[in-house]
Amino acid sequence: WSKTGSLNHARRTHTASVLANGKVLVTGGLSNQDFLNSTELYDPSTETWTITGNMNYARAEHTACVLTNGKVLVTGGFSNQGFLNSTELYDPLTEIWTITGSMNNARTEHTASVLTNGKVLVTGGRINQDFLNSTELYDPSTETWATTGSMNDARAEHIASVLTNGKVLVAGGCISFNRLLSGELYDLSTETWTTTGSMNYTRIQFTASVLTNGKVLVTGGSNYNFNRDSAELYDSSTGAWIMTSSMNYRRWKHTSSVLTNGNVLVTGGFDHYPIDTAELYDPSTGTWKITGRMNSARGDHTASVLMNGKVLVAGGIYDGEPLNSTELYKSFQAHQVY
Repeated sequence: WSKTGSLNHARRTHTASVLANGKVLVTGGLSNQDFLNSTELYDPSTETWTITGNMNYARAEHTACVLTNGKVLVTGGFSNQGFLNSTELYDPLTEIWTITGSMNNARTEHTASVLTNGKVLVTGGRINQDFLNSTELYDPSTETWATTGSMNDARAEHIASVLTNGKVLVAGGCISFNRLLSGELYDLSTETWTTTGSMNYTRIQFTASVLTNGKVLVTGGSNYNFNRDSAELYDSSTGAWIMTSSMNYRRWKHTSSVLTNGNVLVTGGFDHYPIDTAELYDPSTGTWKITGRMNSARGDHTASVLMNGKVLVAGGIYDGEPLNSTELYKSFQAHQVY
């Protein structure tokens, strides 16, 4: 790990998106008790952060996804104004944010996924203690939202992964204090949800990564006051979850990133306290190995795979304080000469 340029604003529960030009856009989040509308760009060639246009609304616990037209769609979240249904678009060419259509439901702790047809599927989340099973589709061509099929289970703090067959897998999360095992699949052609295999362990605040072999790896997470080191694989051809090797460390609110060599890098998170450990999962062997420790322990951070293959980790929280530090991970295995 090597240190790189610091953020202009310390932040956690923000988002990070890799743009088509290779830069990384970080949006919003929390700095102490202040909700942020500031956004900034990381340039890998100079390893520096520059402030870019402010969002129209401060927000944390929101989502951000890169559309097929290169713009970034930010949805929902929470601020001192309450739960948000507003959404906005960032144009990398002008560095300006514009308001786009509002969602039908305000929501936070939800998911947003870019589908194979370019639309964005938003699922679940909550408004206060009202946990949502509603889902909606954003059409970039009309900049409007339309409700689509409801999930079988309301849920927040879950995961959503776009499978190689185009369907969307949603799993885990919670309804209030009830942690969920269940998984379900969204079919864009019918706009309906069907149940699929349940995970072996309940999880919230965990990660999911679509591997190069098409399987989905979920890692860690929390279940009340117990943090998990377990990992499992979803096979879309069978609809079943199977256990794979456990991580070396329990963690939640961590990150997982698929590297250019197909391995998965997991970083940081919490196990009661923020941790600085990182580890690599090899899908070919189903095993984990510890890799270099980060310079700073952190959870609630972001990790982005850059076009040069390095991984940029940004922000988060340590010892109750939001972080402005960022660092780069270089996988030696990805740069071996054969």
